[in-house]
Order: sequence, then structure tokens, then C-alpha cells
Amino acid sequence: MSDTDGPLSENETNPDAGLKGPEAENKQMLEDTEGRVEICRLCISPECSQETSEEVSEEILSELKGREEEVNSEPQTGLEEPPLHWGTQEDLTLQQWADGSSYRGNCSMNLKLGVGEFKWANGESYVGEFYKDHHHGKGVYSWPDDSRFFGSFYLSRKEGYGTMTFTDGRKFQGLYKSDVRFGPGFESYSDGCQDVGIWMGHHLFRLCTVLPGSVSMFSFPEFSQCMKVHEKGCGSDSHHCFTEEEERKAEDPFLFRYKILLQEDTFTLPDKIYCYSSDTDHLPITPTQHLEFDQHFYRDYEQQEKSCDAASDDVQPSSVMGKIYGHVNRHRNNPEYLKWNITSIMNGDRDSFGPKGPREVVAEQLIVAAGLGDYETISTILRQDLAHVDVSDNSGLTALQAAAVNGHNNVINLLLDNGADVNKSNDEGLAALSLCLVLFYSSKPFWPNVAERNLPPIKEESSDLALDSSEMGGGTSNEKEAEQNDTENTVSEKCLQSSDHEIEPESAALDLSTDPPKERNLRSSINLLLLRGADPDLCATPMHPLFFAVKAADVETVQLLLECGAHTDIRLDTQYGSITPLHIAAALPVAEGIRITEILLCAASDPSASAEDEDFVYHPDRGESPGAVLGFPMKGCLDSNLLLYNYCEKSPNVPEEGGRTPLHVACEREDNHKFAKNIVSLLLAHHAKLNTLWSGHSPLSLAIASGNDSAVKELLANGADPNLPLSRGVGSALCAAVTIAYEDRRTLHARIALVDRLIKAGANILMPILIGEGKRTALGTATDYAYYKYFQDKKIAHTPYHALSPEEKDIYNARKQLLEHLGRLTREAALAKEWEWAKEGIVRGPTAHREPERQLSTQEIECKEGTHRKVFFKYCYHCGRSVGVKLSPCLRCYRIYTCSKQCKMRVWTELHKDECFQLSGKLSSKMTSAKGRRSSPAKSLHADRESSGHAYRDHPIAESPTATADNYSFN
Repeated sequence: MSDTDGPLSENETNPDAGLKGPEAENKQMLEDTEGRVEICRLCISPECSQETSEEVSEEILSELKGREEEVNSEPQTGLEEPPLHWGTQEDLTLQQWADGSSYRGNCSMNLKLGVGEFKWANGESYVGEFYKDHHHGKGVYSWPDDSRFFGSFYLSRKEGYGTMTFTDGRKFQGLYKSDVRFGPGFESYSDGCQDVGIWMGHHLFRLCTVLPGSVSMFSFPEFSQCMKVHEKGCGSDSHHCFTEEEERKAEDPFLFRYKILLQEDTFTLPDKIYCYSSDTDHLPITPTQHLEFDQHFYRDYEQQEKSCDAASDDVQPSSVMGKIYGHVNRHRNNPEYLKWNITSIMNGDRDSFGPKGPREVVAEQLIVAAGLGDYETISTILRQDLAHVDVSDNSGLTALQAAAVNGHNNVINLLLDNGADVNKSNDEGLAALSLCLVLFYSSKPFWPNVAERNLPPIKEESSDLALDSSEMGGGTSNEKEAEQNDTENTVSEKCLQSSDHEIEPESAALDLSTDPPKERNLRSSINLLLLRGADPDLCATPMHPLFFAVKAADVETVQLLLECGAHTDIRLDTQYGSITPLHIAAALPVAEGIRITEILLCAASDPSASAEDEDFVYHPDRGESPGAVLGFPMKGCLDSNLLLYNYCEKSPNVPEEGGRTPLHVACEREDNHKFAKNIVSLLLAHHAKLNTLWSGHSPLSLAIASGNDSAVKELLANGADPNLPLSRGVGSALCAAVTIAYEDRRTLHARIALVDRLIKAGANILMPILIGEGKRTALGTATDYAYYKYFQDKKIAHTPYHALSPEEKDIYNARKQLLEHLGRLTREAALAKEWEWAKEGIVRGPTAHREPERQLSTQEIECKEGTHRKVFFKYCYHCGRSVGVKLSPCLRCYRIYTCSKQCKMRVWTELHKDECFQLSGKLSSKMTSAKGRRSSPAKSLHADRESSGHAYRDHPIAESPTATADNYSFN
């Protein structure tokens, strides 16, 4: 008996295909007036008697009924012979051929169609259903040696559930596909032993037991947060349902255009070709024919087409197990004669079966020997073809995986040379390469990085989840079997050669220790697997292999993975930010991070790839909304400061909101500014985007917030826009430089130098900034923004100076000096803009102070350019504030405004006293005596202002105050 359970030959499939000449002419169709074709009787042999059709029908019917009673009288062993229902309303036909073959049964349209019996000259026979000259449906196929198969056939091949009995007492019951075993089943022996599992051909492909030492991710809690838990399938009712397109791609990954054309009837075969040829082995089957065959084979075809409600097993459709699950799914409604529960095998439940048979024992021995590095035993098993090279236990552990995790490179080469699948994964989605990476990097802690700091924290696993090598993945029954296997004797070569079913696995567990020699072996195994074709992008559990190497700053492995074709556009799951390897490389706090970033960029990594963390809030910006700020009323301040748009040109760059880019990550770093600056340079050299916002921040503002001045210089030198409007209350790069949220990153002198550097790079301090949140908002400058942020500090801004601690006094004094610097910059920027307007002839009239200026509407402000430039911005001439204060004009010259008595006194003493005389031409009586003495300094100051481009123009009289609350100090 052959290993394929008696395949049908070509002549056996279609005996009529060999007819030629006159014999073929005798097979022509006999058409009646209604277009129907019927064959009452065909006799090819001249010695055939001339019996009538009724006599033949009675003879066949009685014989077939006898055959059915004979088969059904046998003991029930799990699969019953399918009952055949013979229709007496239709005549039975007798056909005979010169070689001794004969057919008795139903015919229609010159084709065997219905129920009948076909006998070959070699003694083989088939009794069952026919469709268009094919064994198609339920039937019984017998061989001369009394071997027999009864079950389902599809186009003359065993398909679906069936039972195969052998002359030596063996019996197989299970699922078939194209004449071979393909799916769950069991083979019984005369001594009561049974080989149970999922079959592929004449070998077990998956066992129902879990062997000692199966590697589980539960033993590595440091990786468990990155792993998506895979639920195992549970039989025909709980496996993944693949779509037709997925199955086509799984069957044929090279689906070219000409193959797609063959899916249309008009491009496949001539019309009515079935009249003279039914050879489906060599001719393509049209979609219409497929549909007809399926509808006849699957009696509940409409229900068969409905998708199942089972959960997915997360297996690849192109993998062998994916194809098996798909095949089980196709026959999920057709195990009518199944007496044993198929879900028990799919779930790995072996309790209801007998002792292990020889194939099952040898398969277990193959996996255990691979873990032990027993080269000779493995070589003997494979040479004698005693087990499938890719057989796995119930957790998906294969011999290749067992050899890889233990660093047995010679066994790895042996298995791969014998056809082992280097990319086959276990039930957790771990291939041999992934298992080696997990074990290798489990002893090497990953470097912490800001790219992953928004990931959920790793929860400590309880002790019962950290399984040792003897507890991984086994259930109650499997643990008992493992203990039983541990007491068995070592297999001998003589037993292997004879395929004796008493072979048992050795009592040994896989060694998962990671001592230095083991680490070296694991690294060599990783290199070997990659060189032997392991796909670095196939397995993403617990993460893609490239992430392991990048997170561990392993430059050598990163280089090897990329050379072996690893993609750089892979990402972690969405729940972990969907970041790329370049994000992590840009955040590595070690020098290797620079080299890895360079390697990834040279491998075509996208330097502007956005993570899916656009809703994440930058950590220093977190906190509750302050609401109303004491000392900073903003009622009516939104429209009054629209005049700021006349003082600032709109930025030509439009910001893009999104997630973090690698440039954001590098600028956000606070660990090593030198390394971060080098990575920023690399990203900018590969044209990383500068105007993408994340959490309201641009890369420039993040560099400012992190205190990395060297990165700020690099960004400004490469064209970063300091006037780019930022969202979520950040404002602008200048606002980020003066806010209290990041003031601990620099000293006072460094902050002042940073502000001056931004101004020198083109930052406009008069750029309109939206201040406040919700309905309490106002439009002001960066100076107003700084005051707004400082007043939020209730401890320092609203406590008397003498009540502050020494540290708080230092903070207060530093803020005061920075605010004074901002006030000077605001005054200089406003005067510079007004000096430009003066050159264009736009000046205030001499009587402007006598006529109160009305508040302009938005439409009037946005009118033509020549008109709205005549409206001038009002601000405190000393501190630069324009929001949340009451501005009062100088009562002598009506050219400047001040917000408080302190500002008025200080600006008069330090600056405006001499300017006021030059602008108004008069002084108060108290100042007359000093007029001559101060006239020369005043002229000198005025000349300096004129030469520097600053000219004074008339200011309108102040309107009603914009704020009534008292102004706090800082002035």
C-alpha cells in the first residue's frame, strides 16, 4: 500500500479518455426532439449480451444494495460509509470497455452522472456518486488487496472526511485534500495505539501534546507588553475564515495577469468542451465549472458560502497551518458521518484516544533531539523519513526552533538542508529568529529612551506566570504525558530504522539559560538563520527583529538585519505610539545611537515619519488649566490688539499637525545634548521636515524646552522658522524661551542669550500670540505671554518680596531681569517698525492727541494697506505690556503710554524725560531749572535715536482703560 493511501491514476480517473476512432464514434450523443440526450445501453464488447435496460437496472440495484449491507455490517469505527440513495425513476446504464473496465449506473448527456459502480481491469472499483464522469461526492473506493476508502471525493480525488482501512489492520480517519491527508485525524493500529494530531501527507504535522521546554513569552515579562496575545483555535468551529482572495494568494503568490484571465470563462476553454473531454488534470477549470462542482459537492452550498463567526487564530494564510485551517473551514458543515469530536484534536485534547503510536513518538523524539543537539538521531529520523521535518508540538514548537534557542548550529543546518521552514512560527507568532532574539536580548536591558516614554508601564508579572522549562504551556493531561515521557528509555537507532511504535522521547528539557557561552551561540544562530533565509520582517511578535537590535543599540545586528532585507518602515502597534525604528534610534542616549541613525537613514528610512501619538501632551506642559489669572484681566483685549498684525508679517510656513517625528524625538532629548545635536544634523541632512507640530511644539520649540542650545543653533542654521505659529498654548519659539515651564533648563544669562539669538535669526517679538484658554483669551506679544505665565505662579508673583525664601527671591529677580529685557526688545521692535512707516510718509498728525481715537472694528483694521497702517499699536513704553493693564498716555507729549505709576516713574527717569522735551517742546515748572543742564543730553539721545532708525511720532490719547485691577510688581 502506498503512503498516499492509494492515489487514482489518470486512466482510473477517466477511462473514456482512451477511446479513439470507431469506438469514439459509438459514443456520440443521441438527441431526441426535445433536445435531451439519453443512453439506454452502450456495448463496446461484441460478446456482450443484449439485455434490456430494465434488466440491467434490477441487476445493478440488487448488487449495490448487497454491497451497502456488507459495508454497513462492519463495526462502527468513527466514520460510517456514506449511504447511497439509488433512484429507481431513472434507468441504469451498462458500459463496458475492451480492457475489461465497466460501469453500471446512472448516465445523462453521455456522461456518468448520478450513482453507479465503476470497475477497473486491475481489480480496483468505486461505488458512489458521479458527476460529469468524475467520482464526485460520497462513495467507496476499493483495492484488490481489500484496502478500502469510504468518504468524499472531489473530481476523482479524496476530499473531505473519510476512513481508510489497510490490510495490515491500520485504519486512518480524518480529513483529506487532493488524495492526501491534510488536517485533523488519527491512525489506529491493531495493538490499540493511535497516532493523533494534524496530518500533512503520511506524516503528523502537529501533535496534541506540549513537550517539556516549550518556549513561552510568559517567561519574559519584559517583552510581554509588546506582544499581542494569540488565542489558539479550537477545531472546525473556531478557526480563522480566510477570504477567497487570501486563499488564492496563499496558493499562488505569483498571481500574474494571464492567470487572472483564466478566471473568466471566455478566456479559458471553448464552449461545450465537456462533450469531448473532461480531463481536469491538464485543462483549466473555468469559474463556472468550479461553481457547478462546488454546488454538487457541498450540498448546503449557500450556507457554506457564509463566513463563520469564529475568532481568528492569527495565522498567515500562506503558511501550512493557515491552509489547513482554511481547509477545515471549507468542510466545517460536512462531517455528517463523523463519530469523533474533531475539536478535541484541534484543541490538543488527547485524553479520549489510545496510547501514542510510532509516528507520534518519533515526531516527539525529533523535537527533543534537536533541543539536545543530537545530530545522529535527527539524521537517522530524517533519512528514514520517519517524521516530518517541520512537525511541531501543540504549542507550535518545531525542531528548528528547539535547535535555534539552544545554539546548535550544526542541527540548524541539517534541518534546513532537509527542507525545514526557517520562517515557521509557533502559536505565539514566534519564529526561530524571533525566539533567538528574545533569548539573546532578555539578558541585555534595553536603553531607556524618550521615544517610548509615553508607552504604558511594564507591570510586574506574578510568579505563577514566570514558568520554568518544565511548566511552559502544558495543561493537566499534557503535564501527565510529559512526566510519563521523562521516565522512558533512550531511543535506539535500530528502533528508528524499524519504525517501531515504542519509541519515546528522552527526558530532557530545553536549556533556556543565557550564560556568556550561550549568548555567543545565540548570536551565531541569529547570524546563521539570517544567512539561511530567515525573513526579518515576517514575525512581529513580540516586535520586529529590527526593534530588538535598535533598542539594545546593537549596531552589528542592525547592519546585518538591513543587509538581509529588513524593512525600515515597520512600526510598533498603535497602542504603543506606532513609532518606527528611527524614532528609537534618534532617542538612544549612547553614542551607538548616532551610528544606528545614520545606518537607518542610509537604508531609506523616512526622516519625517509621524508616530500615532498626536493626542499625547508634552510632559512639562501638563497641568490643569489656570482659568482666571490674578492680576491679569483680559476682558476686551482680543479685538483691541488686532493692530499687532500690522507690525508683523505672516509666516510663509504653514505648520502641519501630527505625531512625533524622529526630529521631534531628537530635539526632545535631555540626556546628552551633544549626541542629540549630532542626530539632529543627520536628520536635517536627509531633509527632515521642520514645520511639523506635535503637542503644539515644533522641533525648534522642543529643543528650546529641553535646554539644547546646540540643537537650537543647528535648527536655525538649517532654516527653522522662529516665527512659526505654534498651537496648544505654546505660542511661538520666543514664548517657549521665556515661559516658566522650561526656565530650569538654563541660567538667566543663557535665557537672555537665547532670546537674543532668536531675535537675530528673525524672530519678531511683536508677533501676535493668543494668550489664555477658553473664553478668557487675548491677543498680545511674547512679552505679554511671559507676564501671563509668570502671574500663574501664585507663590512668587503674588507674595510680598520679604516673605519669599532665598531661592524664591533668586527666581523672582531672574524673572524680573528677563522681563525688563523683553520690555526693551518690545520697545525697540515697535519703534523700528514705526520708523519704516515714517520713511513711507505714514506719521501721526500734530493734533492727534487732541481727538480721542475710537476703537476700530476688525473690518476697518483689515481694510486696504494704505489705511490700516495709520493705526498704531499701544503698549507700555517701559515694560512692553499691552494686555491685562491700563495704559495711560504721557500728559505732556501724548506720544507714549505707561501701565503703572512705577513704569511711569522709571521710564521718565531713565529715558523719556529728555525725549518728552524734544517731542513736546516744553517741560513742567519743576524741570525748568534743569532745562539747560539736560538739553545737551536730550539732543544727543534724540540724535542717537534718529541715527539708529528710531523716530518718535504722536500717539493718540488713551481710550477707556482695558483693565481696572492693580498691577503687580515685576516693574
